[in-house]
Amino acid sequence: MKFLQVKNRNSQLDYKAITSRDLPQTDSQRIITILRHQKAVQRALDFIQSRMKDPPTLGELASLSGMSRTYFSYIFREITGVKLQTYLAEARLDMAKGLLSDIDFKIKEVAYETGFRDPNYFCRTFKKRTGFNPTHWRLKKISVTQNLHFENQKLS
Repeated sequence: MKFLQVKNRNSQLDYKAITSRDLPQTDSQRIITILRHQKAVQRALDFIQSRMKDPPTLGELASLSGMSRTYFSYIFREITGVKLQTYLAEARLDMAKGLLSDIDFKIKEVAYETGFRDPNYFCRTFKKRTGFNPTHWRLKKISVTQNLHFENQKLS
């Protein structure tokens, strides 16, 4: 096996080796960094949940965590496994599903409560992600709930 030789190399680096004493410090620093990142992302997730009606921007979340927008976006994806925009869309649609279960809310009200400024865009997005438009999803959910209620009454 041949080794590459580098000309004009700094000879002081030849004897610099990582000792076993250096490894625990390196590992502990890495663990602390990971924990800080997890804490920053958790703070961001809590902030997103508290402002679902007016979702925060990437800049606001990055500022909250004390990171640049690019770095926060990278860390968010590393920790959660999804892009920030994907997470925001899914969280808003999950909230919408819960609100749609209540027949007292109009579709337009559900759209506004979940941060969609345009009810038509909300309906298109909902259908794209779930396969059902909000009205059909609501009817399906209500019929399933009523069937379960009916089944429970039969068993009693």
